[in-house]
Order: sequence, then structure tokens, then C-alpha cells
Amino acid sequence: MIETTDGLIPLVDRWVEGWALSRGAARHRDGHAWRVDVAAATRAVERIVGRPTPDELTRLVDETTAPDVWLSVIGPLDDVARATLARLDAVTHAERMMTSQVSARPLPAGVIVDGDGDGRVVHVRVEVDGVVAARGQAAVVGEDVVFDRIATEPDFRRRGLGSRVMAGLEHGAAARGATTGLLFASVDGRRLYESLGWREVAELGTWRGRGLPG
Repeated sequence: MIETTDGLIPLVDRWVEGWALSRGAARHRDGHAWRVDVAAATRAVERIVGRPTPDELTRLVDETTAPDVWLSVIGPLDDVARATLARLDAVTHAERMMTSQVSARPLPAGVIVDGDGDGRVVHVRVEVDGVVAARGQAAVVGEDVVFDRIATEPDFRRRGLGSRVMAGLEHGAAARGATTGLLFASVDGRRLYESLGWREVAELGTWRGRGLPG
């Protein structure tokens, strides 16, 4: 685990840059946090911050006023931080930031790799009998690659397709010069990533506002 603020915050900055690229979203500095204009069905805006000070966390919570405004906090929380965040609704508090070394590896059979126009976002899918059974994408920024939207359809789970998607993304990312992988993992996702050698870096929790949008 990375325990120091100096170690974690630059890693969060690098993840945000790749995640915003993957989602095609604008990102802006917001104090010590990032504001990402997600414009998704679940949320319009997400603020992301690593190890905020008590004053910064209070400000961010004050500004998280609607269900479509989310706040993600990376790093351990003390009792004061938990009390401040209790003013919001929890989306999840069991995710983890994870990292791994990325290296060139053969493309698994049956994995289809696509790239976007400038080659910085890699899209992978696995089809079974003409149906897309699993997919994922990854954004390459310099030597970093942020893995995103890794998913296997319910009817095709427990067949190792998630591992094949990850291998396909790693293949495409390494070809673009990436050496370090970053991702945010759900509880279910962590089991897959740990089996592939990924390690946990920090805790991650996400909250949203309680007011009505607009």
C-alpha cells in the first residue's frame, strides 16, 4: 500500500488523466481535487481527490448537492472524514485503486482489439457465437495505461473471459508504450485483478449528493 500523500496524489492525478481520456470527458482542477464532466446516465459530474485535508473534504461535501454529483475519495479515512462524508449517500466504499506492471504479451485467441482515431484508447471484445460476451477499454497516457469498463455479460461469466480481455488490453497498451497499469476495482473485480498479479494501492469510496438535481 502507498501510505504517504506524496506517493498517492501523483498516482491519482495520472489515473484521472487516463480515465477522462477513456470516457471522452473534460477534466478540471478543483482545489486539491479533480472535477470530471462525466455526462453519464448515473452522474453529470464526479470530483476525485486523494487524501484531502479536513477543510478540503468539507468544501467538497458542501458542493456535492445532487444525486448526479459524485465525490470519490482515495486513501484511508479517519473518524472526522467519515462523519463529514455521512452527510452524503454512499455509492460504494469497498473499491480499491490497483496497479500492475504492463508488458508485451501475445494476443489471446478470439480477442478482438480496436483503437480509436488517435490510437490512445484501446477497445477489446470477446465474441461467443457472434455475441459480444466480454469487453473492456484502456487509455494510454505516456507510460501509463488506465483500464476501464471491464465487463463480462452475465450469461458468459466464469469462463475466463475477463482474463482474456485484460490480456488483450495489455497487449494493445504495451504496443503503445505503456509500462504501468492503473485501475479502480470493485469487490468482484478485485478477485480477477489479484489473480493476474495486480496489487492494491489505496482504499476508494464514492458518495453522491442527496438533493434533487437542478
